[in-house]
Amino acid sequence: MKKLILSFLLVGTMSQLNAQRIIAEHIIDDISFLASDQLNGRGTSTPDELIAAKYIAAKFEANHLKPAGNKGFYYDFNYKRAVKMHDTSTAGLPTKRGRNVIGLLDNKAEYTIVIGAHYDHCGLGYDQNSLDPNPKGKIHNGADDNASGVAGVIELARYFSTNGIREKYNILFMTFSGEELGLVGSKKWCEKPTIPLSTINYMINMDMVGRLNDSTKKLLIYGIGTSSEWKASIEKNNDYFSVKYDSAGVGPSDQTSFYLKDIPVLHFFTGQHSDYHKPTDDLDKINAKGEARILELIIDMVFDLETKGKLPFYKTKSPDTGTSTSFKVTMGVMPDYTFEGKGLRLDGVTDGKAASNAGLLQGDVIFRMDEMTIDTIQDYMKVLSQHKKGDRVEVWFRRKGVEMHESVNF
Repeated sequence: MKKLILSFLLVGTMSQLNAQRIIAEHIIDDISFLASDQLNGRGTSTPDELIAAKYIAAKFEANHLKPAGNKGFYYDFNYKRAVKMHDTSTAGLPTKRGRNVIGLLDNKAEYTIVIGAHYDHCGLGYDQNSLDPNPKGKIHNGADDNASGVAGVIELARYFSTNGIREKYNILFMTFSGEELGLVGSKKWCEKPTIPLSTINYMINMDMVGRLNDSTKKLLIYGIGTSSEWKASIEKNNDYFSVKYDSAGVGPSDQTSFYLKDIPVLHFFTGQHSDYHKPTDDLDKINAKGEARILELIIDMVFDLETKGKLPFYKTKSPDTGTSTSFKVTMGVMPDYTFEGKGLRLDGVTDGKAASNAGLLQGDVIFRMDEMTIDTIQDYMKVLSQHKKGDRVEVWFRRKGVEMHESVNF
């Protein structure tokens, strides 16, 4: 009888410890700092964003992660970027400096998983990304977008570095600059990574994970089609959320940069809301306990997937994120928002869509469509707006410096 009572006590103790793997108060503390008025909305490449970067780096160091950037914990990069997300013309623009923050939990393993989130936001409303009718001069704190995701990265770093377990993979914790300007920071790292891309098993991204509705418990998970192992692991470890799946690897957040390098990805998201890209996205609307549950699910998945080895990667069919959904046609391409030359460089081409069917490939640079010169994405969109399903457009492009021509059928 005493042994039976002791067993129950041990089970109860273990369950309590398991429930406390993630501490909601830590999430609140980190969001409180990152989304405070003192940081003025963490605008990309501002001094306020650098303060946020220093805070994140200090958290990584306190959790005994190894610096994994190109400058200690920092990964600095240069870019030329217009302030408007869909403007690829960089003529005459100054070179700017972005800064990712990266820490490594080195378990001496063959493969590494990436857990990431972007930490920049809309700043004081001058970058033309705000949805407020009069945004200039207003602090866009971005508590959900994306202080919530960064707080998740920090808390997972704390857990995995202090749990007394040596996981079967290394874990690279990454926070990105420049996401609000077109996934700039994650793309720059994927172009010049600090570890070989071939050693990355998969990437988990968190963007806006702080507004879980306790009534519906709805959690959106994108990228489910990028590997055959994702869905089974989620469903095995989920007994709380009502999950809505999306198969696409391409989407409007940093997992896209990794997917385009043939790496399996997942993106966690608690849904759109009326405070998106507005000054009203504040701390008081954050559901920290709900976010803690998401982090618990990620932990369970990480351990479950340790038995699967290197995950297989699959390409997915995905929406054309480079054009407005109001257009009657789409080519099925992902523009390279960091391209500094003239033309529309293709960062991704969706299988089965018009561009792919015509033989266009990732890396091609479109410079003419019909009689229109294509210098920017606006030129490209103008041509699309003039067509309907069944039309054909003549496309001229450069592939590795060689000019080529194809007919694209919508």
